[in-house]
Amino acid sequence: MNTPRALRALTFSSPGRKRPVLRGRALLNEAEVGPKFSRQARMAAAGLAVPRFFCVPAAVFTEVLRPVRAELDALLTGLGTADAKALEEQAAALRETVLAAPVPTVVERQVYEEFDTVFGPEAVVSVRSSVVGTGTDAGEDSAHDAFAGISDSFLYVTREHLLDRVRQCWASGFGPRALLYRAARGGGQHDFAVAVGVQRMEFGRRSFVLFTCDPLTGARDRVLAAGLGIGEGVVQEKVPVDHYFVSRRDDAVRSVPAHKAHMMQENPDRLADGPRTLPAPEELRDAPTLTDEQIQQVVAVGDRVEKLFGCPQDIEGTFTADGRLHILQARPVVLELNRQRLWSNANITESYPGVTTALTYSFAQRFYREDFHDLYRLLGVPRKVLDRHEGELRGMIGLLRGRVYYSLSTWYTLHGLSRTFPLWRGSFERMMGMSPSVTHVRPTPLLTEPTLLPATAAALTHLAWRLLTHGAAVKDFETWWERTLTAHREAAKTADPLQLVQLMRSLWREAGDRWGITLVNDLLLQMHETLVMKMLDRWVPQADPGLHSDLLCGGKENRSVTILMSVVDIAERIRAAPGVLDALAVKPTEEVWDEIDRNAHGTDLADRMRAHTHLHGDRGLQELKLEVPVPRDQPALLLRTTAEYARGDLTCALLRERDAEARRAGERRLAELLAGHPLRRGALHAALARQRRYIDIRENTRYRRSELYGFGRQVYRRLGADLAARGLLEKSEDVVHLTEEEVLGTYDGTAVTGDLRGLAAVRRAEFHARGAELPMDFVTMGPVQGALPDLNRDTTAAGTLRGLGSSGGVVRGTARVVIDPHDVGEPCHDMILIARETDPGWLFLMLSARGIVVECGTLLSHTAISGRKFGIPTIVALPHATTRIPDGARVEMDGAAGTVKILKEDEA
Repeated sequence: MNTPRALRALTFSSPGRKRPVLRGRALLNEAEVGPKFSRQARMAAAGLAVPRFFCVPAAVFTEVLRPVRAELDALLTGLGTADAKALEEQAAALRETVLAAPVPTVVERQVYEEFDTVFGPEAVVSVRSSVVGTGTDAGEDSAHDAFAGISDSFLYVTREHLLDRVRQCWASGFGPRALLYRAARGGGQHDFAVAVGVQRMEFGRRSFVLFTCDPLTGARDRVLAAGLGIGEGVVQEKVPVDHYFVSRRDDAVRSVPAHKAHMMQENPDRLADGPRTLPAPEELRDAPTLTDEQIQQVVAVGDRVEKLFGCPQDIEGTFTADGRLHILQARPVVLELNRQRLWSNANITESYPGVTTALTYSFAQRFYREDFHDLYRLLGVPRKVLDRHEGELRGMIGLLRGRVYYSLSTWYTLHGLSRTFPLWRGSFERMMGMSPSVTHVRPTPLLTEPTLLPATAAALTHLAWRLLTHGAAVKDFETWWERTLTAHREAAKTADPLQLVQLMRSLWREAGDRWGITLVNDLLLQMHETLVMKMLDRWVPQADPGLHSDLLCGGKENRSVTILMSVVDIAERIRAAPGVLDALAVKPTEEVWDEIDRNAHGTDLADRMRAHTHLHGDRGLQELKLEVPVPRDQPALLLRTTAEYARGDLTCALLRERDAEARRAGERRLAELLAGHPLRRGALHAALARQRRYIDIRENTRYRRSELYGFGRQVYRRLGADLAARGLLEKSEDVVHLTEEEVLGTYDGTAVTGDLRGLAAVRRAEFHARGAELPMDFVTMGPVQGALPDLNRDTTAAGTLRGLGSSGGVVRGTARVVIDPHDVGEPCHDMILIARETDPGWLFLMLSARGIVVECGTLLSHTAISGRKFGIPTIVALPHATTRIPDGARVEMDGAAGTVKILKEDEA
């Protein structure tokens, strides 16, 4: 038998040898007591309420079995696991051999002395076994081996039965369950030992098992099962249990009660008989097993245990009659993380709202692949490493029930390729709007891990270089894109279909070598936002939540603001020429646009609108969805937007003054709060200036992305028309129901099907028959389509709702639930805009609102940035806002606190 050094033969009769019984700090030695008991010792050392215990170490098992080892090895040599009856017989022979092995006198004496010293002669204890592995097998309750229920434990053990129970624990290492378990794992039947723990017995009256993550999916919400009596009833599912599902998002508890007709408890007259099942008292049968306070206590202890061990935990505990909580055991939740997928659309639905076509999804899939491949290259990840992760690069987003979701598990894998990830993991998770319920559980390696120091140094050098050269790199990107886009647009004017295909492929190749700089900017923005937030929290903790937002206002206008100002400027010109508004009151928008285009309302207005369309025509509602037209395709859309502004009184001067005043007010508050601290104020100003710069670059490059999608939209519309003319599609617009490669491949010979008409028909039907919308974030385990979450959830709760405050201010108004921004009608003067998400094209509607509430988004989303920029109270990430807030209801919102209160009639 191969045994580790710690388990080699011991002679207990000689002075100076290892003790046959361990307690205190010696219990931290995992090689002697196994993971189960070393973990209990760590919890006790951390101040958690673990009942006192001592251990008979695995070395004693080795020594006791030494005289019978040859006999055991002979029985194990002929072991077979295919025949259950034969296995039972062989296991019985093995156990009898163990039970017959003599126990050294010194061991027996020490066990009883320790019992008397630690517990007292009249005590009642539990005697539990723990398998100690060898080599790469860590043993029972390790991260890879749960061993639950494999080895024996004995409850209500008195002193007279103590040694017999210890022997039986040793023998359980050769029980049929243990033999089968090791065989199934492919492990050897020789390379193990058994440690035995002797622990004070707690007479539990309400017991529980807490999973600090969902054991089925790995979602970070806690799952708590609790039943009456001792823990054995809950663990072995011998009693009915109440279930409690505790959200990490807001600690809300969903209870699924059971009728608890019976319970498991000791027989006070015959303790040696062990636990028994008996009827539960009538008054307890339908009452909650745990009170709200007890649930909170268990969850808090679970968080401490999880933090102590650094991964999700499966925790057993009990409440005794005096109300005290005792932790009896904790083991890692063994998750098959290679089968887990984390999903979220918290920060992507503003780009691809609602149901999305196959063309848009495949185009976006390609964009993410090219964009992030270039980012990782810029961060120093070798190309050969990226080549091995091509599958992940092509799978960064998924299409679930027609909606686009981030596959966050893939993002974590890819981000982890860069040794800089530990620096920006937290800010990345905040930017992505990560729910506490959907978080990657694998720890990120420390930057200081010795074996990775060379890789860390190289990665930090790359990141530092990117920081130093970022301004020049962005200018180079802008120059390259202007030149490249202009050339491709010019070539496309006279291109035939095959040449259009070649132009599209050419643009993707060029983008794949350049676009990563935009993500470097996002990375620097995330890091500087984190830095500023930490500075404010440390130096001005008393500051109101809106201070940061106000300090980000002002400064140079970015592309998004320039486009908005252009729209408002056109609106002012329309307002000055009321004939346009009069015409719109009686004529379709398209007809009025034709009049403007013919200079019927003056050359100045027509030239101004044509110039806007030429410069900014790819900005519109849902501009990244190729199935949705933008002003470059249909200039009448610009007229519809500008007319909305013209009917109001908004001006460019007013917008600029709001922005400047917010900044001035923020600077005044900061000066007051940091009076006497000029260095801190200077450091904050420098960090804020950087953050504003990165925000501006982000908004500028976001429009460059819109132009890339705009070029794709025009290419595929022309190819769709050609396919329809050739009879390959029923109608040209059906092209949006094909993937990018299906379209391009039809022309360059790489397509795998010629029946585009039939394929588009199937996809069109699917598009119009998509199922109900999935949650904003969730986890799947195994094949994704069969593991999507159950949608039977409560979405009708009233009262005070909470999201993520992102632009300060308290306002009251009338809720206006907007699902389709194309069908808004007449906004009311005190509108609180309620939406699932927004994109840059929503700005006209956002600026008409007194407040904005959206279901998705983050502090760095377009919605949040726009709200801060223009001083509109804004809340993002309020789950199910469009169904929980009734259209037309009077509401009060606090943009700093992130709360919405639905007012009663007498409050309104």
